[in-house]
Amino acid sequence: MRKIGILGLILINISFILMTIYYFYCTYENYYVSPIPIVESVTVSEDNKINVIFNVPNKTSKRNKIYYLYTTEDKIPDVNDNWQLTTNNSFSINLDKNIYYAYLKNEDDFIFKVDRVETLGKVTSLEIDKTKIYLPLDDSEKVYASYDTIGNISDKLTWYSENNNVATVDQDGRIYAKNPGKTKVHVKLYDEIKSVDVTVTDLIVKRPREYDRSKPYLSCNEYTKEQNDLLDEILKARIDGVGYQTRAGAVEAARFLALEFPYKIRYFSENGRGATNGVDGEGRYYHVGLYLHESRYENIGKTFAGPKIWGCPLYSRPSGGKRSNGLDCSGFVSWVLLNGGFDVGDIGAGLDSHLDLTDYGERTRFNASVVNSGEVKVGDLLSSGGLQGGHIAIIVGEDDDYYYVAESLWTPPNVAVVIIPYDKDTIFNRYYYVMLMDDYYKSDGKLTKMW
Repeated sequence: MRKIGILGLILINISFILMTIYYFYCTYENYYVSPIPIVESVTVSEDNKINVIFNVPNKTSKRNKIYYLYTTEDKIPDVNDNWQLTTNNSFSINLDKNIYYAYLKNEDDFIFKVDRVETLGKVTSLEIDKTKIYLPLDDSEKVYASYDTIGNISDKLTWYSENNNVATVDQDGRIYAKNPGKTKVHVKLYDEIKSVDVTVTDLIVKRPREYDRSKPYLSCNEYTKEQNDLLDEILKARIDGVGYQTRAGAVEAARFLALEFPYKIRYFSENGRGATNGVDGEGRYYHVGLYLHESRYENIGKTFAGPKIWGCPLYSRPSGGKRSNGLDCSGFVSWVLLNGGFDVGDIGAGLDSHLDLTDYGERTRFNASVVNSGEVKVGDLLSSGGLQGGHIAIIVGEDDDYYYVAESLWTPPNVAVVIIPYDKDTIFNRYYYVMLMDDYYKSDGKLTKMW
């Protein structure tokens, strides 16, 4: 029994010694050993900062200060570098174009790399040049994206369509029309997405390189109200795309009616404007949009033989008989200007002392010298008229050899709104005056010489 008691006493003494050693070790560990931080999160905030939050397991240590440092160099920094003291167990890095590497250091000069910092970034802007497009069948249109990023993220754009049966898109942003309908095309960069509303329709045709003389004349009651509404929407989008109230906007209205609209609009000798009698919709149409459905009668203020929409038979007082309603020459140019954002009102095409379309620009005698001067631009008006009236047209295209002129003609085979190329060497034999319209339009907008 005494031997067992002595052994127990020895064991007790050993335990006491071990506990004392452990106590002093823990005391040293808790109070004199700097803790190792444990990173809890690395995130990017709305104010373009990388925020690092960490935890310090031993908060009782008297040596618990944690320092941080970030650098663009991918190497472990020196303990004597410019370390900064952290606050509230966190620190932040302002994101910019650089790629940063971040580190933590405790008071024992142990350095720890913060993972993920060098892989983070943010899209600061993602923009597209169109948010809505309208495509005829078998046509395509490119959407351009611009963007800016900070930090280290992939700058690869990903394009995709919600409905490839309506429209597809390649990885350069070109959208291809497949079948009538609507879909959305998206472009994604990292976590940002922009979208384009795409409408594919057979109400318009792909613009031909040259005016299609073979397309049919518009017949009566060809369109429903919904179709007329959509065509008006497309026309507005075309004009807005190049610049409303600009030279390009007026040109775009003429190009749309002559090239994308699938029918010819007949020339119609107007029942209006005789001493400015206010007759509307009979050879002229003093309203934005197309005159294709009876719902547009709400816009008509005064009639003579109408109202009748374009394409429907209507008595023409100057002609003394019925023909399909449409536009005369000044009616067409006035409609073009109105839709482009310039309301010229009830006005004709002559050179008389009262106000005519030829008074809206710098009326210049047309000749070879003027052609060679380079002053004539797409969007300028042309006149072959005299004091007793005349003809008015608008230039909608130009290349090295030709001016492409949109006009409503009354002589076969072109009794309609057409586009005709005129040789620059002889055009002034047909048109005696050009109206230089720079002071009228004020701005060219996104003007192109050809469509």
